[in-house]
Formats: sequence, structure tokens, C-alpha cells
Amino acid sequence: MAHRQSGKVSLHTIDCQFIQPERMAVYLIQEGDRAVLVDSGTAYSIPLVLRAMAACGLSPGDLEYIILTHIHLDHAGGTSSLLRACPRSMVLSHPQALRHLRDPSRLLASAERIYGKELLRALYGPVEGVEWGRIRMVADGEELNLGERRLTFLLTPGHADHHLCVHDSRSNGIFVGDTFGVCYGLLRRGDPPCLLPSCPPTDFDPQKARDSIRRILATGAATAFLSHFGEYPDLGRGAEQLLTALDRLEDIVRQMVDSDQPRAGLLAWARGELEALTRDLLAGCGIFPTEEEWMWLQPEIGLNAQGLVHAGEILRSKQGS
Repeated sequence: MAHRQSGKVSLHTIDCQFIQPERMAVYLIQEGDRAVLVDSGTAYSIPLVLRAMAACGLSPGDLEYIILTHIHLDHAGGTSSLLRACPRSMVLSHPQALRHLRDPSRLLASAERIYGKELLRALYGPVEGVEWGRIRMVADGEELNLGERRLTFLLTPGHADHHLCVHDSRSNGIFVGDTFGVCYGLLRRGDPPCLLPSCPPTDFDPQKARDSIRRILATGAATAFLSHFGEYPDLGRGAEQLLTALDRLEDIVRQMVDSDQPRAGLLAWARGELEALTRDLLAGCGIFPTEEEWMWLQPEIGLNAQGLVHAGEILRSKQGS
């Protein structure tokens, strides 16, 4: 567990051990005996979160809020399990996430179509609904005071319509969920570290994603706290990588609108385009993956290809209406 600390004021990076080490993080913010968690992780993450809290001298009853950047299952699948362990906690979320938190059946059905039932369970564990009384939606620009720390919520669609980011006044960092891309494993050894955009089904929108990245930059934050994974200190260079990549992703989506290929053909084509883009982004950061390392990126590329095809279908339906 990595941490920044001054007395009993701390910011801890908790490795959820999702699929592999240092791939998925949740963040524990501590102000004295008060605590806030950014994302819950999966049901399998909860023992790691509770262990990290105990190492910081915190009991489960000290956790006041669980802030969800969005409700994709790697970020929020364990929320109900964590609430059972932490009786005082309230969930803070984007308004559009509320109904899926209360009833995750549609979210689970969508994920099952992607992963299949067995892999879904193996990756995320049990996913259950959250009581209405333990959920509160936050507004764009709303602030939460935690001692001398001020957390400011920004609604940041693009990766998902229900995505939010959180600026932390004490660290001048911003918890970006998946809005500011992913940078784990071999991606971190680049100069600069390589950020890849994340564009899974079903809400990816390249223009909204660009707007959200620019909004993150406008906060003046010195550090981005990535869910995948850890701190990213140079937001300007990171944004340049992401904005360039998003231009290419938007071009891929637009080309699919005019294609007469069946969905399977579009998916194969989109995957090939994403593989070429990924190699270009890696090479631009001085990263040339081995065959084994390249295989580790394939699940990310495959999921993103599905997101691009879905975005193309949405754009085609809008143009046809």
C-alpha cells in the first residue's frame, strides 16, 4: 500500500489485486479518525480495503463515504459488500448511477454478454443492490469538507455517461477513475509513462471524453490518481497523448458508420485498428512490448473494440433518425 502522509492526514493507494498486481486501485483518504474511500473495487477487494484501514488505525465504523467514480464492476462491484462491513458509510455517486446501484440487474446482464457467466463471477464476485437510504447523488461542482480538506466533484462523461472525478484540495490531485486513461504494468515504464484511453461499451463518446480531459486540466491539479493504476504526475503530457488517441478513435467510429460490414466484421476491423493505435502510442513512449506483454494487453484491446463498435452503432442510429 503506497501512501502520502503527514501526521494522521493520509492518502493511501490500495492495490485491489484485480487480475494482476498494480492493475486496479482504490484510494483511502484519511483525516484523523475520518475516512473516505474512492471506489470500492470488487467483492474480492473488500478484505484488502479493510486490512488497509486497520493498518492506518481505522475501524470499519470510521469510513464515512464511499465515492464511486462510476459503477463499472471493477470499480463498484463490491459496494454492497463493503457497506455491510462499514455500518456508517454512505455512497456518493453520479445521479445517473443511482438506479443501477439499487438494481444492478441490467448492468450484470450487459457484463455477462461480454464475459460469460463463469468469468463474470470469477472476476467480480457477487454483485448486489444497495439500499436507497445509503446512496446520495452529488451535483457538478458540489464540495465535501473533510477537516481541512475539500473534495470537489466534477461530472465527467466520455468513458461512461455516469462518470465523475474528484479534486482534492490538500494534495492538489484529482481522482480520475477511467476518464484520464489507464497506465499499468509495462505502460508505466515509458518516458513518459504511456496512457491508453479506455473506451468500453456502452457509453463511450470521444467528444465528451475530450471535454472531460480538458476539464480535468482546468482544475490545475498537479497529479492524477488513476484507477488503473496509481499516480500520474504530468497531466499536460498525459492529456496530449490521450487527446491525440481520441482523435484516432473518433475516426475509427466514423468510418464504421458508413460501412456495410456485419457486426463481426466491424469488430475484427476495429480490433486491428486499436492494435495499430496501441503500438503507435507505446512506441511514442519508447515501449516495445514482448510477445507475452502484448498478450496481457489483448483483453483491454478487445473490450475497447466492442466499445467502439457500439459507439458506431449509436452514431449511425442518430444520423438515421
